[in-house]
Amino acid sequence: MNFEEKEEIDGVRLSWHNVPKSRLQSQHNVVPLTAFYTPYNDKSPVNRLHFQQMQQCRQCRAFLNPFVTIKANQPEVWHCQFCGFGNRLLIAEDGSYSQALNPESTTVEYSTDRSAPLPPIFFYCVDTCFENEDVTEAFAQLKESILLSLSYLPAHALVGLVTFGKHVQLHDLLVPNRSYTFNGAKEYELKTIETILGLNVGMSLHRQQAELSPVAQKFLQPVEYAEYQLSSIIDRLQNNTFPRSQSSQRPERSTGCAVKVSSLVLRAILGNGASAGGHLMCFIGGVATHGPARVVGSQLKEPIRSHHDIDKMLQTHIPNLANGVTKVDSLLYKNAKSFYEQVARSLVDMGICCDIFIGSYDQIGLYEMDDIASATGGAVVMSDSFSTAIFKQSLVKFLRRETSEEVNDELGSEMALNATVECRTTTDLQIQGLIGHATALPLRKDNTFINSSVSPQSIGQGNTNAWKLCGVDPQSTYAIYFDKLDSPQPGFAFIQFSFHYQHPCGEKRVRVTTLPLAVIADSDNQNLELGFDQSAAFIAIARSSIDKLRAHIFNSTKTTYDHTDVVKHLDKVLADYCARFGVYQKKQLDSFRLSNSYSMLPQFMYHLRRSPFIRVFNNSPDETSYIRHIFMHEDVNNSLTMIQPSLLSYDIETFGTEDPETGEPNIDPEPVLLDSMSLGLTKILLLDTFFHILIYHGTTVAQWRKANYHNMEGYEHFKEFLEAPKHEALEILKDRFPLPRFIDCDDGGSQARFLMAKLNPSTSYLTNPNHMYGGQFDVMTDDTSLQSYMMHIQRVAVSR
Repeated sequence: MNFEEKEEIDGVRLSWHNVPKSRLQSQHNVVPLTAFYTPYNDKSPVNRLHFQQMQQCRQCRAFLNPFVTIKANQPEVWHCQFCGFGNRLLIAEDGSYSQALNPESTTVEYSTDRSAPLPPIFFYCVDTCFENEDVTEAFAQLKESILLSLSYLPAHALVGLVTFGKHVQLHDLLVPNRSYTFNGAKEYELKTIETILGLNVGMSLHRQQAELSPVAQKFLQPVEYAEYQLSSIIDRLQNNTFPRSQSSQRPERSTGCAVKVSSLVLRAILGNGASAGGHLMCFIGGVATHGPARVVGSQLKEPIRSHHDIDKMLQTHIPNLANGVTKVDSLLYKNAKSFYEQVARSLVDMGICCDIFIGSYDQIGLYEMDDIASATGGAVVMSDSFSTAIFKQSLVKFLRRETSEEVNDELGSEMALNATVECRTTTDLQIQGLIGHATALPLRKDNTFINSSVSPQSIGQGNTNAWKLCGVDPQSTYAIYFDKLDSPQPGFAFIQFSFHYQHPCGEKRVRVTTLPLAVIADSDNQNLELGFDQSAAFIAIARSSIDKLRAHIFNSTKTTYDHTDVVKHLDKVLADYCARFGVYQKKQLDSFRLSNSYSMLPQFMYHLRRSPFIRVFNNSPDETSYIRHIFMHEDVNNSLTMIQPSLLSYDIETFGTEDPETGEPNIDPEPVLLDSMSLGLTKILLLDTFFHILIYHGTTVAQWRKANYHNMEGYEHFKEFLEAPKHEALEILKDRFPLPRFIDCDDGGSQARFLMAKLNPSTSYLTNPNHMYGGQFDVMTDDTSLQSYMMHIQRVAVSR
């Protein structure tokens, strides 16, 4: 069973494609039943149908699909597989049935013939607090990038602009050189913003007519009309830094106030209860030191919080002693979290997603701000400066235009706005929750069939069957966890996802995906193994483990876990997994075996427990928040790359040799194990960790390159050898978002640590008998190797 082909067609990947009949046997399988749903999947064309062909069950509101029951004696009635209710089958004038009944229509999209009341909104929130050389470099490059981004927006899209330093300025797009200034130290409320801007008079009539009032048009204008005025404002922007003692004080930056004012302006324009698809794009160049949600004080002697400080804040029984050093103010972290939780709620209600673009060497407070991006499905891009290629190219990719079959699709199929997803299951499945960039919607109380499909045991965003996604792109993937109940008999269980979204052209659409799960006998281990996707199973375990470590929003009762607790839990899960699916004789360690369908998951688990997603040592809170945010967004394959990076090897001894089968020169790299044994003197290794693309040159290759052999006559073969991994790296960089950091290093160089930290230390100074001198390929670490780890897990499993 090719799981990736199924994923390309329907955008869904399951941990188990075949499930046991009984609930007890499903619980014995250790790995949870999980569906990784990519609603805006663009890997295969989707059959688009007219809204007249859309048919829903009158009782449970499930959509018509190829798996409904149509009896021979009643060909005009279809019976819903979710509730069993009979519905009249609509027949076209030419006598044809809906294409949704075709066997290949497991995923269909309906055009509803309804449009959003307003075009997409792109609201810019730009940091202008720069100093010294950053004014001429980073700030100038930021303004150029923002001006360039305007050309990528649809002509009818609405744009607005807020800039901030110590204070916040909302710019008028109709009158030149006019802006409204807000005190960055204050926390504003909606009524105050409406009064200041005049948005509290005569707005209801315009909202009913789905148009912007004359006052609202000052702050939101179509790009085609406002581009000149907006370009002039951006060109004239000055760095907003107040005088201070540079040797002892940080610049004053009111990030929290700017984000809050931006959300309140949008709320005042749209009105309570109204929603409109769009993006709040925040460009931040430093840490928040002023006003609400500040992360650190303005005095440089006050340190920015670390993971250790956050742990002490969460464990209130441990006294926070200063020991003669200026301590971190614990209230700042808690207040900032609470502040951004309120902003996130407001943005979710409006259907606006918040994207954060960072250009700073130091922390900016992303650990606190990540809530607004995670809850709304926003993107996060972290770079050292706004002048780097990582920022500039990632921004272009974020707003890139692609060719589309439709005339009005200026953004192609790259964005879905103001989106929601709903899940339905048959009676032998229950929904436990969703882990991903979404917010749970209240459970509808008027439909008993929906209520019975929700499990009392919650995972992630649980206790519901519908979630608000806001912003969705073709890579956005959500993990939905299910609880398998007792089935009356072997057969099929069904899951249906309905994805409602606003296309950038303004049309509202619905994409429906229906999946069958084979229900097999409890003793049918052969089919159980055939339906097991160990990659998806592992990412399901990884997401739930990492989710326990994240700072949750909208749920103050969520239990806080320490990373050591999570590591112990992972070890226990793996021991249970090996005991359940391993073949062994009790108490005999050498007899332990795992079949190929189950054998890769222990290796994945080893790399997870030593990854920066779990171990936060040597990472700042912002870095940890960033990589966890990206992990929760990507699909199974990309998530697997983050935890167990891919490693390709080029060897000068075999590069260019003739392939005995094809007769062609062999220039393709060889995939090798992520192990210290893969190092070599004459090798070039290409490491892809998703966040980094690293080219590592062995000692001999590095010496030859430094001797300039590749530029000498007669050494063209060596030049091709050096260029081959660069071409491969460019292919990876071309489609990756955010743009990864590119590293070119040699054996023994400082940058080689990125590779050494990922390798399994099967050869280390602990295993080398000549450890006093060190081997050529020894990894200097005290960490246990994969072999030692698996030996311990096997010993625990066979002793049960």
